[in-house]
Amino acid sequence: MPRKARKILRPTALAMVICDAVLRDESSKKPTLVGLFNQVTAPVLPAMHPRMHVFLSLTNGHGRQPFLLQCKAPDNRTVFETRGEVEFGRPVDVEDLNIELRGLVFEQQGIYLFRFSCGGAFVASRGFTVSPEDKP
Repeated sequence: MPRKARKILRPTALAMVICDAVLRDESSKKPTLVGLFNQVTAPVLPAMHPRMHVFLSLTNGHGRQPFLLQCKAPDNRTVFETRGEVEFGRPVDVEDLNIELRGLVFEQQGIYLFRFSCGGAFVASRGFTVSPEDKP
């Protein structure tokens, strides 16, 4: 009898959000995302952003898988990258991943992009704009 081909599971992102903070309720373990944003403004560029979080909800994974999060500048230069691992239970489970970033420096205005890969495959991206503050 022929063996069934094993389907390769690739993680899927249900959400990818940029925010100021992620709080987790101790009793329910539910996350609360605080200060969601799509734009960073600064008096002058280059500018350093003190702290932000990239929050992902992932599903369709299996076992322990490596991940890579990169931040790309408008000229496609890598501003930041971090690696880690996420542990999946069953493929139908949802795993939340909170990545805190401190001290990112934005040198130019334009659209920046967070790119997330997991298990060696691209999963999701999230753009945001960096711009100088409007002068009154």
